[in-house]
Amino acid sequence: MNRAALLLPLALVPLLAGCQDRQARADQAELARRVTALEAEVRTLRGQSAVLSPTLPEASEATARAAAGNCATALARTLETYRNSSLDTRYPTRTQLEEPDACAGLRVEWTALEAQSYAFRVQSAQGQELARQSGP
Repeated sequence: MNRAALLLPLALVPLLAGCQDRQARADQAELARRVTALEAEVRTLRGQSAVLSPTLPEASEATARAAAGNCATALARTLETYRNSSLDTRYPTRTQLEEPDACAGLRVEWTALEAQSYAFRVQSAQGQELARQSGP
């Protein structure tokens, strides 16, 4: 084999390395530009989040209403399950009723609990009505 043919790949190594260095520098510069743009976007979003996010009382009220809605739905489901499985298709009395876990920490005020109908309100610990439900 020709000695020049063997030396040619060795001569190309510095040229290829130079191309790789230029590409690496270009990639690094592009990455730095993107990081700077993302940091600016984060600063902007942090400024907007203070303006756009709900205040703590609004968020806690929404959470309380959602919890009360879950309680009302779970309690109505419990009542209907009892009625459907009872021999005389009636709702339970208050002593027979086990409130669902979803109602923990909430007050249930009964306006009616009879054999064939029910109505109740779910209130916060402070007495504010958060949800209401009634059946046939």
